[in-house]
Amino acid sequence: MKRARTIALVVLVATVLVGSLSYGLRPRELVYRGKRISAWIADLGSNNRELIEPAHQVLVEMGEPAIPHLVRTVEKRESRFRSWYLSFWSSRKLPEFVQRRLPAPISHMHLARMNSVAVLSRMGAKANRAVPVLVQVLEEEDMSMRMIAAQALGSIGPEARPAIPALVNTLKEYEPHLRQIATDSLRKIGDPTGRAVEPLTVLLYDKSIETRVSAAIALWLLEGQSQPALDLLKKNANPEDWRTRFFTAHSLGEFGGAAKEAVPALLECLHDEHEAVREHAAQALKKIDAAAAHEADVK
Repeated sequence: MKRARTIALVVLVATVLVGSLSYGLRPRELVYRGKRISAWIADLGSNNRELIEPAHQVLVEMGEPAIPHLVRTVEKRESRFRSWYLSFWSSRKLPEFVQRRLPAPISHMHLARMNSVAVLSRMGAKANRAVPVLVQVLEEEDMSMRMIAAQALGSIGPEARPAIPALVNTLKEYEPHLRQIATDSLRKIGDPTGRAVEPLTVLLYDKSIETRVSAAIALWLLEGQSQPALDLLKKNANPEDWRTRFFTAHSLGEFGGAAKEAVPALLECLHDEHEAVREHAAQALKKIDAAAAHEADVK
C-alpha cells in the first residue's frame, strides 16, 4: 500500500514537472500594444466595427510578424454542420415565422477570414508569403472571398506572380466584377509569360463595359497593345457607347504619362456630345500630358 502511494506521488510530481516544463518552453504568444495577437485576430471576426477597424490598423502596423497568424486564420474552415446550417438559413427555406423568432446566424470565422485577407491586402508586397493561401481562396465557392483574395494578390504586386495561372482562370468566370478585379490584379502583377493575352482579348467583347475597359487597359499596360483601348474612345453607332468612352478616359488618366499615346483620341473626346465624357477626357489629359491639355485650353 505504501509502495503504491509512493509510486502515485512520483507519477504526480513527474506530471507536474513535465507540464510546467512544457508550459515554460512553449513559445510565448506575440503581444502588441498590450494585447495578444490572437485577441486582435478575434476582433476581426467580431461583427463590431469599433473592434474591427482598430484590429485592421494594428495588424497592418505589426507587418510581417502578423502574417503567419493571418494566414492560419484564412486557412480555417467552418465545420460541416455549421456550413450546412449557414447555407440552409440563407436559402430562406425556414418558414418566415420561425426566422422571425430566431436570431440570424453570424459566421465569425467567415468575418475573421475576410478581414484577414483585407489586412494582407493593405500590407502590399510585404504579404508575399500569403500568396499560396490566397490562390487557394480563389478556388472557393464564396464569391466575396474570391474577390477580396484577387484584390489582395494585385496589392502584393509582382511578388504574386505564382498566382498568375489562377487569376487567368478567374477571367473566365461568370461574375463580371470578379473578372474586372482579376484583370486589374494581373495588370499590377505583370504577365512576363503572356498567359493572360488570350483571355484578356476575349474580354474585349464582354457584356460589361467596365470589364471591356479593364481588359483593354490591361492589354496595353501588360503587352503594349494600345489599339484596343484607343478604339474604345471612338464613337460608333451604339447609343450607350458614351459610357465606354467615359470609363476609358477615366481609366487612362490614372496611368499618367504611360498613356501618352491616347492624347489625340482624348483631344477628340473634348468635343463629345456628352458632358461626362468631355470632363473625364479633360481630367485625363491634364494627368497624361499637361502641355497638350494647356494647348487645348483645358482648365
